Amino acid sequence: MHEYVHIAHLTKTTGFSKILTGLFGSLFQPNMYSPGWLTEGITVFGESQISPYEGRLNDGFFDSYIGTRVYEKKFPTIIEATNMALVFPFGGIYLYGGEFSHFLSERYGKERFSRFFHVYGSYFWSPLSAIFPFTGLDVAAKRVYGESFPVLFSEWRLFEENRFSHWRPTGTRVTQKGWYLYSLTSHDGKLYYVRSEPLRLDGFSYKNLIRIIELDPSFGKERIIASLTSSITTPLRISDNTLYYTTFEFKRGMANVSYTGFGATSVLHKRDLTTGTDEILFTDDIRSFCVLPDGKVLYARDKVHEFGSQVWLYANENHELLWETDYLIGELQAHARGVVVVARHDFENWNIYYMESFDDSQLVPLVETPWIEGSINLYDDCILFTANYDRVYSIYMYDMKQGKMYSLTQHGYADFGTIINDTLYFIGLSKDGFDIYETIAGPEEYHMRHSEPMPRPNLSTHTIQTQDGGYGEVLKTLFPVVRLPLVFPTDSTFEKWAYGLLFAGGDATNENMYAGYFAYDRQEDKPLFNLYWQSAFIPPVSASFFYDYDNSIDYAVSYPVFVRSHPGLSQLYLSLGGRSFEQFSRKEFIPGIGLRFNYPYTTIQASFSFPFERHAWGSTISRNSQEFNVGMKQILWDGELRLFVSGYSDRYNPDTPSVSIRGYDEVEAPRALVWRAEYSHHLVNLRKGLWNPNIYFEDLYATVFYDFSFVDPGDLYYSFGCEIKIETKIGFGFLNLLPTFGIVYTKDRKFKTFFNIYPRISL
Repeated sequence: MHEYVHIAHLTKTTGFSKILTGLFGSLFQPNMYSPGWLTEGITVFGESQISPYEGRLNDGFFDSYIGTRVYEKKFPTIIEATNMALVFPFGGIYLYGGEFSHFLSERYGKERFSRFFHVYGSYFWSPLSAIFPFTGLDVAAKRVYGESFPVLFSEWRLFEENRFSHWRPTGTRVTQKGWYLYSLTSHDGKLYYVRSEPLRLDGFSYKNLIRIIELDPSFGKERIIASLTSSITTPLRISDNTLYYTTFEFKRGMANVSYTGFGATSVLHKRDLTTGTDEILFTDDIRSFCVLPDGKVLYARDKVHEFGSQVWLYANENHELLWETDYLIGELQAHARGVVVVARHDFENWNIYYMESFDDSQLVPLVETPWIEGSINLYDDCILFTANYDRVYSIYMYDMKQGKMYSLTQHGYADFGTIINDTLYFIGLSKDGFDIYETIAGPEEYHMRHSEPMPRPNLSTHTIQTQDGGYGEVLKTLFPVVRLPLVFPTDSTFEKWAYGLLFAGGDATNENMYAGYFAYDRQEDKPLFNLYWQSAFIPPVSASFFYDYDNSIDYAVSYPVFVRSHPGLSQLYLSLGGRSFEQFSRKEFIPGIGLRFNYPYTTIQASFSFPFERHAWGSTISRNSQEFNVGMKQILWDGELRLFVSGYSDRYNPDTPSVSIRGYDEVEAPRALVWRAEYSHHLVNLRKGLWNPNIYFEDLYATVFYDFSFVDPGDLYYSFGCEIKIETKIGFGFLNLLPTFGIVYTKDRKFKTFFNIYPRISL
């Protein structure tokens, strides 16, 4: 539903825009030139209209975060929502856009969405509106809603301040770090959880740090149990002073293009909390697991080609399939006399069940509603769980002996509850993200209110006509989606011009993408034709091809020999490239290899290539050459230290290669060695911008550097200096710029200044 709304919204064109789109392609669809909170907001709104228990507007987290911003008197502005700095939450355009769309629906009626997209879809000048919203986007807003979007955002703030006037958090905040927390549990008087947070390193560059944390609530001190190179895939489990956790890993042989034939699996770790030793037990497609009292591991896998789960038992390095079920099992937690299960049928939300014997596929319902129940922890014979009844995330407790249910939090946001010495600890919410909160564990008996059952679609009533097709149907979608007239000069005097067509496209499966142009040079009386083609038709092999009419052909093929996310060697790629150039008189072949080593705070990359030409293979010359690049990135003092070494030897190439470092022009040399060392650090948050014109300055960074090069026949060059970089976003964040101001001191004892702008289009 979400993606269907995207299609309906972004392709909505009327009037002259519809004619231009038909002639020249999708670049003339005006609704594409909208801020992210508009394009994603309407889809979040749409996905939430199916039933009261589906979609992110019905989940409760979005509402809670807006309530938190109201409570802290830090409501998001249109500038923040449009540009989305590196702040919590990731994907804020979905949250702000969805909630803003809900406001528009409540205040003005949902029927105006269609009218707005119809009006804006006629503005063929909409690309200008991305820079100056008052020329298009705000004009359409005034026609449909009576006000511009900045004014509507102010109305939204007042609407939410009234809606959440009584909102307040539960308990007392224990930690103060924000960002993302997951899977809070307790053992021996201490808390354990996963924290994920980005560390700003350089302009538009950050690294996500994932750690398992131990917190002693008596002293309020955190200790890092493990620093990881991949995400946690299931809730933590602790048994016999041993921590069990699963991490994401890559898996070959999956039927997809987006990840070049790789998919996701999980690695189960076993870490001794006393000694800190970590052992990998096994790798499998684990959706959920628990450790039984006898030390065996019970885990669930998804069925491959239908909805449901397989339940497996791991013991003594052996895996045994116990049974299959039509339930999808999301969590498992071992109890002294059985197993607590979080599961669901298709077209349902998660509920809580009990399994008295893991040899029996019978799941006995304990808490079964159309809402979501999960995030379970055990406390004696009670199950602590989170539910979003009435769209509010709260902690509840189910007493398995008495069959009664209790409420432990009554307002705010609370997830993953656990009890230590009559104190309830849980994951709460602030403007900056999730943190640990505490409150007195005072259970109040809770009587479930009636909720209408989850609506289930009756698919048998829908008659859908389908027709089998072959790959030819895919090839039909290769028709260019961009078709633009092209006029450009063919010399520096601007006296000679060529006229033609710029085109680009791809197929519906995303296996092939291409771009190029065709033109005719009237002065030279010859055609001009360029074509770039990128293909992932045979995953995991990726290939690219570039053709320049009557001049050259370039191609490259790469194959991932080894890919994984765990520490150590994480990537090994083999490549083969080549080109025929200078009117096809020279033919060069370029075999290569690339490696990457990944650690929690360190990344090492290396690539080696060996270009060569041979008379026997049709080239006008014979030559051998070698190139290499080695780099290391190290997180240090909340910044990043980067070391790079590169070099080449290409002594018999008539086109002498060149090398440059900061402070010098390019120097041609048959052999060269370059060494760069730099350290970058985040300086200050700017977070200032304008709606008209649409420009935003995010953060400021500084880099100090030292460059050194040695070139044949023995010349040395070196320089050192510093750079200041400003993250800049233009046009609803579509265009990211990194203006860089630098000063450098060279071996000639001269200071030089430089200025560069590094553009990046964000799609």
